Amino acid sequence: PTLEQTPEEDRPLAQEAYRYMDLQPGQAIAGLPVDVCFIGSCTNGRLSDLRAAAAVAAGRQVASGIKAFVVPGSEQVAAAAEAEGLDAVFRQAGFEWREPGCSMCLA
Repeated sequence: PTLEQTPEEDRPLAQEAYRYMDLQPGQAIAGLPVDVCFIGSCTNGRLSDLRAAAAVAAGRQVASGIKAFVVPGSEQVAAAAEAEGLDAVFRQAGFEWREPGCSMCLA
């Protein structure tokens, strides 16, 4: 989104995020190189999120030189995902299956 599309109170954070990522507001990101892939977190690591991501990852492989992590949002989500074999799907694709909870957001 452009800064004009961002709520006024969120613009300082959006500007900082753009600066951190060396992007300009509204800049297309298709084709930009990726060096880290992070799926999950305490707020976006629901079982439904992991199922959807595993469906995309199944049968694929993380590209060479890319660090890829999956962090379930809670112990309960981790247990359910592991019971369904989602952790194995991610591992086979080349992701690291991490302990649930706070992770990359604090790195």
